[in-house]
Amino acid sequence: MTDIGPIITTSIKNNFRIKVAVITSIIVILICAIGIALTFCLLFIAPETAAKSPDISRLELYLSLIMYITCLLGVGVNLNAFAFQSMTREKSRGIIESLLATPLKVKDIWIAKSLAVFLPGLVLGEVFAFIALIAINYIYFVPSIGFLVTPWMVLSSFVAAPLIYLCLSLLVHLVGLAGKPATGNVIIQILLPVIITLMINLIVRNVLDAASWTFTLANLGIAAIVGIIVIVLQPRLTRERIVLSLRS
Repeated sequence: MTDIGPIITTSIKNNFRIKVAVITSIIVILICAIGIALTFCLLFIAPETAAKSPDISRLELYLSLIMYITCLLGVGVNLNAFAFQSMTREKSRGIIESLLATPLKVKDIWIAKSLAVFLPGLVLGEVFAFIALIAINYIYFVPSIGFLVTPWMVLSSFVAAPLIYLCLSLLVHLVGLAGKPATGNVIIQILLPVIITLMINLIVRNVLDAASWTFTLANLGIAAIVGIIVIVLQPRLTRERIVLSLRS
């Protein structure tokens, strides 16, 4: 595990060389984050704060949703943009084969490649979510009701949501390394909209409160399910399977 640092750094640098993908992912995340924040602020937060007695629980719900979706998009869009491209490029150029020829364990290569895609998205998602938290508070809440934040709001957005995509990154790279990167790409393309849609529907139907501990627990539950799938499939990640996938 001590040797994965240089692989992570090198992989991140290689991914950043795909300038079109980097710029596109940042623009997509930025547009989506601004769009979501403006929609909630104009339609829900502004009218609620203008009321004589603002409903604090509803304001917490709106802010939590903005932060959660923003962070999930940051990590998810980055994973969508780079996981498939990096695996395909590194397999075709013999980079993976070269790493297999070193004393590095297959597990170390897998974890390093997974983190190299996950970490930049984590930074993007959490930075945008933090900006949303500060900006909305000082524009809408601080002048009238004070700074608004709850521990569960922070845990859901900054810990639970990224944890889902850490497990997904491990799953996608496991599938992509042991088989075809395109298969891993299908998993990413399907799960980002599914997770966001599922959570929004559960909130709209009052099954979950986005500012409560149950929402945090639900996200940790999703991460645990994906993590269990990774643990079950992990024995399939062997040098032999990766070499065969390079030749197929």
